[in-house]
Amino acid sequence: MSLLWLWVALGLYSLGLAHALLTVVLRRPAWFRTGLAAIGLGALFHFVSLVEHGLTVDRFPATNIAEATSLLAFLLTLGFLLVYWRYRVESLSVFTFPIVFVMTLASALSQQPATEVAPVLKSSWVPLHVSFALVGYTALFLGCLGGVMYLIQERELKRHRPRAFYYRLPPLDTIDRLGSRVLAVGFPFITVALLIGAAGAAGAWGPGWIHDPKVTFSFVLWFIYLLLIVSRVSAGWRGHKAALFAILGMAMALISWGANYMSSHHTFLGH
Repeated sequence: MSLLWLWVALGLYSLGLAHALLTVVLRRPAWFRTGLAAIGLGALFHFVSLVEHGLTVDRFPATNIAEATSLLAFLLTLGFLLVYWRYRVESLSVFTFPIVFVMTLASALSQQPATEVAPVLKSSWVPLHVSFALVGYTALFLGCLGGVMYLIQERELKRHRPRAFYYRLPPLDTIDRLGSRVLAVGFPFITVALLIGAAGAAGAWGPGWIHDPKVTFSFVLWFIYLLLIVSRVSAGWRGHKAALFAILGMAMALISWGANYMSSHHTFLGH
């Protein structure tokens, strides 16, 4: 049944995506309310799918690539809804919903019957480590999308005749504040995820865990995350530089995610 609810969520996400695109292209704000309702309902069914799947397999439902992708898609949806509630940035949906739709579709198509997992994946620290890490990834996703929106807005401002999409974007100051807030929220989560992961891995795998490529790239990602925060707070970076740095952070997050396939201890995510 969990897979059925995931397909229902996917259908609602597709409806939300279609309405978001129509809202931006045709400038019909009333349509966006329908799309927003579909996305919210889709998130509810997605949550039901995650919970039911976890109960069925009797473990935290993020121990392979399909499960982790599904959970990340849900968190990204939830993150968008929170950002929209705070900033009313409708155009962010055009960048967020395609990613959510593709991730949910990939997860639905690649779900496999329940199989036995390594004992360490049933440890109490694994759900906390994965959950905190994925929230940190979600913040980087939203920060990156905000950076992309900022650069588009900035480029259009330099044109003598901005294209129509320019008028659907929020003010530069709003985008910049959005980027700053999501990173400030995400950094503590990624930090706690690393601390929990380091403590758990040291107990499960001994001192050799530190040489794992996934661990190396995760610490590089944390360092870039730290630079993003410090550059805004201490160096006063705003606007263009901050947007580029947010995109760099997302690029590093993708590399860190891909490192699961090279890892000797995180290979479960490559299945």
